[in-house]
Amino acid sequence: MNDSVIEPGAEAALTAIEPVAEAALGTLILFCFLVGVPGNLLATIYFVQEHLNNARNTKKLFFTEIYISMTTVDLILTITLFPVFENYFSGHRDGYLFRNKPFCLLWGFLWEIVPCISVFLVGLLSFSRMLILVRPMQSLNLKVLRAILFAYFLYHFILRVTLIMADDDPSDIHRIINYTDTSGYCYYSPNNTQLWYFNAYHAGVVLGLPILPISLSFILSIFKLRESASSPSTQNFSRVAQTQATITIIIVTSVYLICNLPLFINYCFYSHVIITDNEAWEKYFYYYDKSKAFMGWYIWNVTFIDLVSLNSAINPIVFFLRMKPFREFVKALLPVGKTTMTKTKAIHMPGKSIREITSSSF
Repeated sequence: MNDSVIEPGAEAALTAIEPVAEAALGTLILFCFLVGVPGNLLATIYFVQEHLNNARNTKKLFFTEIYISMTTVDLILTITLFPVFENYFSGHRDGYLFRNKPFCLLWGFLWEIVPCISVFLVGLLSFSRMLILVRPMQSLNLKVLRAILFAYFLYHFILRVTLIMADDDPSDIHRIINYTDTSGYCYYSPNNTQLWYFNAYHAGVVLGLPILPISLSFILSIFKLRESASSPSTQNFSRVAQTQATITIIIVTSVYLICNLPLFINYCFYSHVIITDNEAWEKYFYYYDKSKAFMGWYIWNVTFIDLVSLNSAINPIVFFLRMKPFREFVKALLPVGKTTMTKTKAIHMPGKSIREITSSSF
């Protein structure tokens, strides 16, 4: 479908769009953009520095590389949100950027890959920490981690290109990845029915299904953490640091579970509708209908775009609240933070007064 043409029936559905809902969701996405972009950028820089400063600590490097990958992916997700809130605030979802064919193609292709990697990284983080809790002496192989991450990215990239080339008319790429105001964003929509079904089930597996094993590792991590805390023999500095790191990962995982549970439920329900061929439910939840347009207009926006984006914006906030070195790194970049740190250093520098050292930093 040409992205400048409204699908049949969507014109009637436009009258049912809730202006308050559009404004609220647009404000949420704007918040994710304003918080997520600088937050994830600072977090990425911080974790890269940590990686360089801990080149010999294999276990710490392992988790630092996962954090670098997570913050980089979250940065990409939040940067690409500007056409989403532009679309929400445009009125009748008539934003300029999504109706631009080359931009829509690039954005849609990117969002078919990046959210899948984001979920995969949360799973890696959660499973790795659980493994350390269950088997404290377990070594973590950085080369294996890098190979897995590269292979997973390559798989999704090749898959997307293959699905486009396997379509009935691959030359009409702007129809395969297109924009409709019923969805509110650009997405993959093949002409071939078999490819459409494959893509629907594949998305359910890589985006929805991981919540089950991640939930299991989340529960096991909490159980092992409580078991470790109750053991007097483990109360030392190293164990306390490991416990704090585990709590941080548990919080990051819990944020993921909260933000992605609606998407998991949506995919389960969507799969049921497809398998049972329930036309009534399909029209109510996934089609645009003037009398029942709210679900059709918002179910994918909220579960796939808005809540996933919120997850990416909350992560750097969690890092800031839970990691003291990251807080100090951020505060050092602020004028007030620089002044405070200079005053603190003055105490350890004989021969100079606090006033001299403080003034020299401006």
